[in-house]
Amino acid sequence: MQPSRGLLGIVCAAVLAVSGLSACTADGDTDPAAVDAKSATGDQKVVPAPPGKYRKLPEPCGSLEPDTLKKLVPNAPDYTGDAELTYDTNRRVGCTWTGETSQGNRYLQIDFERVVSYDPGVSDEAQAESDYDAKVLQAGIPTTPATPGAPATTPPVAPPGSPAGLPGQTPTTAPATSPVTSPDLAPRLLADVGDAAFLDDELMTRDSGVHRDITLVFRTANVLVTVSYAQWSADKATAPQSADLQQGAEQVADVLVKTIK
Repeated sequence: MQPSRGLLGIVCAAVLAVSGLSACTADGDTDPAAVDAKSATGDQKVVPAPPGKYRKLPEPCGSLEPDTLKKLVPNAPDYTGDAELTYDTNRRVGCTWTGETSQGNRYLQIDFERVVSYDPGVSDEAQAESDYDAKVLQAGIPTTPATPGAPATTPPVAPPGSPAGLPGQTPTTAPATSPVTSPDLAPRLLADVGDAAFLDDELMTRDSGVHRDITLVFRTANVLVTVSYAQWSADKATAPQSADLQQGAEQVADVLVKTIK
């Protein structure tokens, strides 16, 4: 005896409630088309992106040899360095050294950041790459090589009577010595440091003197490293030169790449 269509409908409804399918045939069987649609459009779990290559950071104050530090920041009170205050040494660490030269005080700071993505669909390395790109954009680094023979430029110093470029800065005349004279020393991308790198060069003049900051940022997998190398001089007539500071920053970066494991 064949079951009635009403009974088939009740059975089909029960099956649908359990399986989440959306249709039955007139005979009470589940509709194959509905099964295919369910498998194609049903909820699917996002497969988490793989974790970053690096899971820990090096000890920053021990990253550089004492002989290297003595050349970069001579006459420092000590070379153990001042560790950056941090609450998670697996995510961020840093160290600073201060020395003195005949041309002015020298400052060296290194900072390691292990980038972690909080989006399961974005890997740590992809997030680090995005963060690095944002730093390039923020620094205004040219993404194309400088034209050979074209003079590099630095931000002009405000002449007397014009608005100061920085809060609390008194306008002054430009330094007598040109801070950057070669396109090779202009802010730029670097080709041989980590997976990607750039170098920025800033000159600031204030009442108390002139300050040059070299900032080198590089990325290796999911770690971002920032090297800040600066010199302060009370003699505003002669600005700290780029070549020596940039060379020092690149030397430090070359060492730090090898410390990340």
